[in-house]
Amino acid sequence: MNKDNIEGGLRKTTGQVEEVAGRTIKDKKMTGEGLYDQAVGTAQSTLGQAKDSLSNGASAVQKAAGNAMNEIASGDFDALRADVTKLAQTVSQLVQNQASSTREQMRSVVGAASDNLTQTAAMAQDQFMSIEAEMESQIKRNPLAAVGVALGVGILIGKMT
Repeated sequence: MNKDNIEGGLRKTTGQVEEVAGRTIKDKKMTGEGLYDQAVGTAQSTLGQAKDSLSNGASAVQKAAGNAMNEIASGDFDALRADVTKLAQTVSQLVQNQASSTREQMRSVVGAASDNLTQTAAMAQDQFMSIEAEMESQIKRNPLAAVGVALGVGILIGKMT
């Protein structure tokens, strides 16, 4: 387990706490930051796992190299070639599998983040439309107050310039 794996897990957990806190206090910014931190934490943790897998593959190569030296000493070159070929295929397949797994995890994290952002934008748009409708109904119910507020705002802007 390396630094990226640990930091990614911590950031993901922090993001989950942020998301829950944001949803609890109805703070969309905090909720969004929590979702973002979760996505970044997952990606960083996945990167750490990929590094660990590559490190394990390198250890296997070193072990195979040690075994190869023993076989060279005994003069069994054909078996050595077969082992090196098998090792190269195994390492290649391990790297391909890890890359595929990492790619799929990143796709799912990015897809989830995209869905969450889309939902947040839709909710914000709905709230804006609700506020707009409420303001319109307030103006229709009390047009004189609306004219007074507009006049006051106009005077303030005029004084500022």
